[in-house]
Amino acid sequence: MPESAQVAVTTGVDEFPFRTELSLAPLIRYWEHELTEGCSVLASVARTVLDQVAQAPELAGPVTDLTAIRAHDDLLRALMVAAFSPAFEDDGYAAALLPFRLRTFFSTPGFTRLLTGGDGFVVGRVDVGAELLVHVRMLHAYSLILLRVYGIDVGVEYPWVSSVKDPDTGLDRYFKFLVNRRFLDVDVVGEPPVLSEALRQRLAAGILDPVALLAVLPPDRFVIRGFSILKAVEVTEQEVLSAIERELIDKESIVSTERFRGLQDRVRALLRRPEIDLGLSALEGDRVLTLNFGSREAHGCIFAGSTHHLVSEFVGSIYERAAQERRPLFVEDLEALPKRSRIEDAMLAAGYRSLVFAPLIYQDTLIGALKLVSPKPGSLNLTLTPHVQQIMPLFAMAVKRSMDELNNRIQAIIKENCTAIHPVVEWRFRKAVLAGLERPGAAPREGQAGQIEPIVFRDVYPLYALSDIRGSSSHRAWAIQSDLLTQLGLAREIFQAAYRVHPMPILDQIGHKIERYATDVEVSLRSGDEVGLIAFLRREVEGLFGHLEGLGPDVRERIEAYRRALDPQLGAVGMRRRAFEESLTLINDTIATYL
Repeated sequence: MPESAQVAVTTGVDEFPFRTELSLAPLIRYWEHELTEGCSVLASVARTVLDQVAQAPELAGPVTDLTAIRAHDDLLRALMVAAFSPAFEDDGYAAALLPFRLRTFFSTPGFTRLLTGGDGFVVGRVDVGAELLVHVRMLHAYSLILLRVYGIDVGVEYPWVSSVKDPDTGLDRYFKFLVNRRFLDVDVVGEPPVLSEALRQRLAAGILDPVALLAVLPPDRFVIRGFSILKAVEVTEQEVLSAIERELIDKESIVSTERFRGLQDRVRALLRRPEIDLGLSALEGDRVLTLNFGSREAHGCIFAGSTHHLVSEFVGSIYERAAQERRPLFVEDLEALPKRSRIEDAMLAAGYRSLVFAPLIYQDTLIGALKLVSPKPGSLNLTLTPHVQQIMPLFAMAVKRSMDELNNRIQAIIKENCTAIHPVVEWRFRKAVLAGLERPGAAPREGQAGQIEPIVFRDVYPLYALSDIRGSSSHRAWAIQSDLLTQLGLAREIFQAAYRVHPMPILDQIGHKIERYATDVEVSLRSGDEVGLIAFLRREVEGLFGHLEGLGPDVRERIEAYRRALDPQLGAVGMRRRAFEESLTLINDTIATYL
């Protein structure tokens, strides 16, 4: 979602209608429970902690001034051991928040650095509307009230994914927020409002409507006290990969400067390398089209808007080697590369020190390449292989789609400017179209076919030859006739053998049909007879084989002989027909060698 469509996670906090109070009382009760019912080791720890709490009575009641808590930082840290593991404090992202305020009063170093602003409020942006944020806060509030006061668990869970800028790299990082409400209490002002049976049934079915509950459970009848725990789980890799996949669906994603810059930023975020440049190229015949590099190329046409090189220019380079080995190759330091080609020297002269070159394969065909370069030696190394391999198929699909679009445009230009052309010379027309697109300003606009140069074949003399073998049609008919008689004879033997084992009228009837067909074919084979005869054999003869095979080994052997005689391509006996066609091919090939 575009940045303009995102909203801050704290949007609508001031619109929360419930009264809330920060209190450590639920946490203190936890330690009191450990003192009375916990194990002996924790009980001794709890006694020490509670002794310290007794000396700071201001922590036991509602906290209206955060400075009162900060004055007891060591004690607060000891209390928070119940919610934050000290062993993972340096690596994890978690914070204790004022109830429903998204303001921290205790957090891990990582959370403080990345996810907390100077005023203590949680920072970050989410891809939802402001109204939905307010709505979900109300859902969480009412689900808490229903659980604490009425014992009804409606199971509301809405984990947010928030994006933040890393202050060190400037790259986007994504975190999933998980809220733990264990240390939140709900106090009722007066008697708890009564829930009707109909409402209870709706709640039991998981139907929670905050707007309807406002009338039944007015916010001024409840006070939410305590604090909540917010844990942030980094999901940058999953979110960035999903974003890359979504953006590559757009056909302009790899040819538009703005869109490609966005893709480059995504790849930087995925690899956590803010300095890298992304390059993309496609193969078109003997050309290598540099579609975009560092978002410095731009055009609506993949061919006209790309820099063209010949494949031969990359001979001996790491690009050629990666294409041959069909795997991404890393160079951690170009300066230390022992045998550099002209391509690597040019990259080094441009200020790049490390690179990765990954061939793009689509359906086992090399269609292009993805290149990542960095001015820092060692920045791009083998540890990034899994990430690079994850994005390779995504970019391969995008390049394939763009090349298909180019081919469609070429065909449109050819059809607009030329009559039907023979496939043998199509390459020349394609070459002319590409030459036209290569000229500055020559790329056709959307909906326009464009012009091509005149096509002239100089010093080319067409040579045509035609061979005619006298009587070949009659010989072909005799070959087909002979094959059909052979197939009918094999079928006749099957039904005769079957009739001997089990003399059923239907077997005798089909046998007579076979005899009649054989007599007709032996006399003459007219146009259409072959099709009708084959249809009869498949429908009425071969269709009974499954039943006839059970009549004994003699019948079964004859059926197998019938099947072995069939040509797998024709589905019929075709031995003499194939011999005839092979003879014709041999004659034509022999004549062609003299031409």
